[in-house]
Amino acid sequence: MIQRSKLTLLALPGLAVLALAIHSADPSSASPRAGAEIAVDDDGEAGPLHESMEVIQKGMKGIRKMLSKPEQKDAAVKLCQEMQAAALVGFQHPPEPQTELDGDASVDFSADFRKRMLTVCSTLVDLEAALAKGDADAAKTIYRTLGKQKKEGHDTYL
Repeated sequence: MIQRSKLTLLALPGLAVLALAIHSADPSSASPRAGAEIAVDDDGEAGPLHESMEVIQKGMKGIRKMLSKPEQKDAAVKLCQEMQAAALVGFQHPPEPQTELDGDASVDFSADFRKRMLTVCSTLVDLEAALAKGDADAAKTIYRTLGKQKKEGHDTYL
């Protein structure tokens, strides 16, 4: 398991406050591409959660190519920051459960999703720091952690 830095642990409450502030703001301003039309995909998925997951997915592909290229450090850091913003947008839009849940189970489902999104955002902060420091080995390890988080999330929510 990756040891979290003190800075990251201190940042988690701040991330939660930021996410709540965004959540209470105008939803259109919280979108990764504010004001952009959200087209319905062939599979019928649309909305801010789907769009934020697309931003994260594209970012994962982009960063994978940059992990061993120190000359692309600044672009990789910027991509991490965009992915963090997308994760905070996703935080605000928990998916609908695949099956109908009673009141408490529905609350737990939504809360678990939002906790996972904050964890993803925290991991992205760790990745950003590793990339900014030029620590390719740490960045690759953290990147693999993000991949595991993605798989676990998809297994749970899709």
